[in-house]
Amino acid sequence: MKRLHRNNRFNFKPQMKFPITSWIVFLHHQDVGTFSPAFPDLDSAEEFSNAMRILMDNAAVSEPVPLIATQSLNYAKEAA
Repeated sequence: MKRLHRNNRFNFKPQMKFPITSWIVFLHHQDVGTFSPAFPDLDSAEEFSNAMRILMDNAAVSEPVPLIATQSLNYAKEAA
């Protein structure tokens, strides 16, 4: 059987890299509801999620999820 070779023109490399603006930890408790605090860095988000897993028995706590800016908005000042 002949092996198929990949064509290099289909290797797409994005030109713009979107920045991670914060890290979010999702918490859900059946009686209280859902809460999702945001943290400026991964270390503090991991520390918070691990602490919540220890302190809260009946809650679902996610791993930190990056919040990525996918759109850049520029607001132009209008002349008075």
